[in-house]
Amino acid sequence: MIATWGVRALTALGWLAVLVGVFGVVLRFLDVQNQRLLVLASAAPYLMAAAAAGVLLLGITRHWIGFGVALAVAAVATLSQGPLYVANSSVTASGPELTVMQANIWLGNADADSLVRQIRDHDVDVLTTNELTPEAVDRLVAAGIESTLPFSFLMPGSGGEGTGIWSRYPLNDKVHHSEFVLSALSARVELPDGASTALYAFHPVPPWPSDPSLWSREMDRIQTILDAVPADSGPVIVSGDFNSTRDHVKYRSLVTGRYRDAADQVGAGIQNTYPADRQPFPPMIAIDHIVTSGAQAESVESVVLTGSDHRGLIAKIALGS
Repeated sequence: MIATWGVRALTALGWLAVLVGVFGVVLRFLDVQNQRLLVLASAAPYLMAAAAAGVLLLGITRHWIGFGVALAVAAVATLSQGPLYVANSSVTASGPELTVMQANIWLGNADADSLVRQIRDHDVDVLTTNELTPEAVDRLVAAGIESTLPFSFLMPGSGGEGTGIWSRYPLNDKVHHSEFVLSALSARVELPDGASTALYAFHPVPPWPSDPSLWSREMDRIQTILDAVPADSGPVIVSGDFNSTRDHVKYRSLVTGRYRDAADQVGAGIQNTYPADRQPFPPMIAIDHIVTSGAQAESVESVVLTGSDHRGLIAKIALGS
């Protein structure tokens, strides 16, 4: 038998765990603007997991009211995260396939030779890069990126400003969306046999240490740009470091209409990409994403980017005809 003081201590811990779980649920469903709360929202799955500890502790102490509350919170948490692990096909795609890679190369510091090997090993057709510096462009060219991806649209910059697109196929309709602090690009990828897809490469500012209202405005601007793309204009692929997880309302609103997160389409679950430079600890949050409209992801995986603080994402995508 557990002593009375032990029961009280376990009950108190159980209720504390439930409160942490409730906090995680609230963060996920509220469109918070506070900087600290936005950062904590990135950790919402971990906070919500505390509800499971509450179920265990309050069950052990037979505090049945608390047990019921904990069970309800755990159920809500499970329902919010569980669908990420179930394939959700929204488009029947019979067009050509395209392999897209997203890579934040950490102020241009990622190893160029390693990145080019990844491109070749995975038969990447399109690469979007964030934090692309002029020096990184030179190193990637020296490593032979143009022998595999000969077409490009690049806006390198200092620090984290630069963004780039490399492609196996010609790029037309190139646009630099200059209203963003960090470079945002779009182009049309012209595939063989007349097929094509619009491609967007985004990198909104992070909510920390930047002004969170600026992050919010840039996320809204991305939504506006994508919503303005005519639904009958063909497939669209959106790729980048969004500095947002699925537990941010701003990002979820982006991928709940005609646009879908590629990882959600295939049930790949949470593909954590950041921070990837804290060995031996794994990345903890998923802020790099590949999103599609009028296309269907067939696989999504994260890959090591040697020398970067992000992991990369690679998605095989079948375009709608």
